[in-house]
Amino acid sequence: MRTPILLSTLLVVTLLLAACGGSSPAATASPAHELSITLETVPSPATMGDVEIRLTIQDAVGAPVTGANVIVSADHTDMSGMNMSGQANETRNGIYVIRSNFSMSGNWMLKVEVTRSGQTESQEILLVIQ
Repeated sequence: MRTPILLSTLLVVTLLLAACGGSSPAATASPAHELSITLETVPSPATMGDVEIRLTIQDAVGAPVTGANVIVSADHTDMSGMNMSGQANETRNGIYVIRSNFSMSGNWMLKVEVTRSGQTESQEILLVIQ
């Protein structure tokens, strides 16, 4: 009984050590999660049909991110080929809005790409359409 537990523990430790190694990121890569992105929808909860997606974007110290280029893409997690993308427009200080028509309920993975000062950071957010 102890042997499988010991082998499992060794395997996990080995995989963790292997994941920590590797090459360093490119000089232009942004650190992960330098931005905070909060998602709201109208209607809430989001339903099939027209949905307004509001993204509140803040920097690492909580200040609103203004003047950024924000591209949003969405892929249905269960149906390949069901996707959309477009540019969100800044409506207020650090709040970006995009409208989309979701023709199918279920889980949609949003990818939000924020470009500012030549740096791009992207984050994925799960959106459930009812």
